[in-house]
Amino acid sequence: MSNYEDDYYEEEDRTYERYNGSYAQDVEGYDDDTIDEVFDGDPDAYWNID
Repeated sequence: MSNYEDDYYEEEDRTYERYNGSYAQDVEGYDDDTIDEVFDGDPDAYWNID
């Protein structure tokens, strides 16, 4: 499988339901798993990324 195919299938697994309505998701476009992993589940912590 090529990198393109890996990226394509990875995109399908992303969800945008748990933090719907938050700035991090609606404006910045972070998916639920990214918010859980990077922001410890707190979408208001998006501003802390350098």
